[in-house]
Amino acid sequence: MCSWGQTPIASKVDITRKMLYNKQIILNKGLLRIEKGVDIYFLYYIGVKSNKGRRDFMPRIARECMNTSFFHVIVQGVNKEFIFEKWKYKEKYLNLLKKAKEDCEIDIIAHAIMYNHAHLLLHIEDTKVMSDFMKRVNEDYGRYYNYVEDRVGHVFRDRFLSEPITNERYLLNCIAYIHNNPVKANIVKKCEDYKFSSYKDFINLTGFIDEKIINLVFETKKLNIEEYTNLHKQNKYYFAEYDDMLEQNMQEIIREIEERYNNKIEKLINNPKILKEIVVEIKDRIKISNIQLEKFIGINRNKIGKLCN
Repeated sequence: MCSWGQTPIASKVDITRKMLYNKQIILNKGLLRIEKGVDIYFLYYIGVKSNKGRRDFMPRIARECMNTSFFHVIVQGVNKEFIFEKWKYKEKYLNLLKKAKEDCEIDIIAHAIMYNHAHLLLHIEDTKVMSDFMKRVNEDYGRYYNYVEDRVGHVFRDRFLSEPITNERYLLNCIAYIHNNPVKANIVKKCEDYKFSSYKDFINLTGFIDEKIINLVFETKKLNIEEYTNLHKQNKYYFAEYDDMLEQNMQEIIREIEERYNNKIEKLINNPKILKEIVVEIKDRIKISNIQLEKFIGINRNKIGKLCN
């Protein structure tokens, strides 16, 4: 198993509606008050449901500050278009992943290609390689899809969104979460019935899965089938969906900008020159609508549109 790095500030964070309203979070040791302007999206969006319906969260850690090699990645069609609706489209995307994987130092631990989005669990040492890998796959698929569908324009809602997996427990549950996506979407009744996921690959050592992957994930060369199937039946963990990840990524970018300028975003946007730089940077890093950006930085969408011209 890879090195997970330093343990987060608290192993669990219990949140209730009242605590959120008061902007207070109870940690396992003491009380952490969230400063004004800091959003709940700084918290890591992986949690386990308790018997009372509450959810335990782990603190979100900036990607560049983490010592992790595992990332949950989501891609989605622009306007949630069904870009993987046909079997041949799913097969094409898988083939592009396979081809790009051969040229990059990257392992595809798990996948599920749905109708309008895809989940991947990647193992990689360099996030720059991950960005290049996803860019290559999505651009190649975009050209293919536009050609076959006789269309033009963006195919994906964003290049990709990702969240780090910070410990072994969440790694295993991320695999189960990805494989359970078709079940959750009512496409199939059982994980093993879905053709375009890696569920059966773990059992049969097919697709992207071999003994190296089994050993990396489970620290054994031979998969315990009973434990593996039980993992998927007992999967109660929540992972961020695309919109959650978009907000996480947006908050992370804002934090980076605030650190760079050593000032809060509320003050930075009052400087016209800096405001334009911020808008251009955000638009360049993630595909976000003017309406969504208005929500995050508090600038009218029409003004944002003028700044982008």
